[in-house]
Amino acid sequence: MSGTVLDVTDADFDEKVLRSPSLVLVAFRAEWSAPCRALDPVLAEVAKEYEGRVTVARLDIDRSPETPPKHDVTAIPTLFVVKEGTKVATRIGPATKNNVVNLISPHL
Repeated sequence: MSGTVLDVTDADFDEKVLRSPSLVLVAFRAEWSAPCRALDPVLAEVAKEYEGRVTVARLDIDRSPETPPKHDVTAIPTLFVVKEGTKVATRIGPATKNNVVNLISPHL
């Protein structure tokens, strides 16, 4: 699924995010949230632009309610950068493409 945004769930979060060999940008989101929906095109752009270097994933907190509390997610959208299974950066709230690029760039 290179170059596209990968939807992850409670069932496969650990495998696809925490055990990923690549850098992962994961967005915790909800379909009903306007800031989350506004972030979707940004995530798609970043996935395409950073293909092969960053895996971009998103988790719907309503469909997968077990994972967010395990990672102290209390607001949406929340973005994490995960490197080798460890959260190395976080951003909470709306984000522009520039915000997202600035979040992941130090970890590439």
